[in-house]
Amino acid sequence: MIDGRRALLPAGAMLAFLAAFQLAAAVNMLPATLASPLQIAKGVADSADLLWFHLEPTLLVAATGYLLAVAIAIAVGALVYVVKPLEPMVMTVGTVLDSIPMIAIAPVLVIWMGLTLQMRLTITTIICLFPIFISVLQGLKSPPPTAEELFVSLAASPMQRFRLLGMPYALPYLFVGLKISAPLAILGALIAEWTGAERGLGVYLLSAMFGMRVVALWSGVFVACAISVSAYLLVCLFERLSIADAGQREIGS
Repeated sequence: MIDGRRALLPAGAMLAFLAAFQLAAAVNMLPATLASPLQIAKGVADSADLLWFHLEPTLLVAATGYLLAVAIAIAVGALVYVVKPLEPMVMTVGTVLDSIPMIAIAPVLVIWMGLTLQMRLTITTIICLFPIFISVLQGLKSPPPTAEELFVSLAASPMQRFRLLGMPYALPYLFVGLKISAPLAILGALIAEWTGAERGLGVYLLSAMFGMRVVALWSGVFVACAISVSAYLLVCLFERLSIADAGQREIGS
């Protein structure tokens, strides 16, 4: 019930904003480059099949790149956790990669890998990777010293400490990175498609922009935003279920 009340204020603010936006459109106060909420809703409904045709490969690239980023972040986190002297080098490489704008790296990847699915997956994975890795690394450092000493006294191997101590403590931190990277996966897929693709939501947006089809453009923007928010909320749901399940196991034990 508390969560429902907390959601009322932002939902009410969003409805008020949309109503004001639509009112401004009704009295011709919007520039020609903006579409009203009703126009966007009608555009999405009228172009639903075309939007889905372009959205399907975007979702595939975003989801696959996101999962690859999660797997790489956890694997590299485990390596750094086991071989601690590697942390400065890994952090330096990660910081350098994250500081370079992806729009600058994308042309290099296109020349190197061509206009392929692998290129789009690489761009999406790189965009998602660093926030997840930083969250994993912070989480692996969170166990209390007493727990670390207990595992050392029990002669646990480094991988046992990672699996049984580090990752359980890192789980809340991991979900912070997952929530940050979920919308970034959609952004990465769009950027990858802007570099060249036969179909995709990014291709649809570029086509609408260069064709000066304002309603179609804002319909695509709305779909991209809706998918990004949905991805974030889906990770939030997994977080609640995972933490609740972990809590129940702990109580049961």
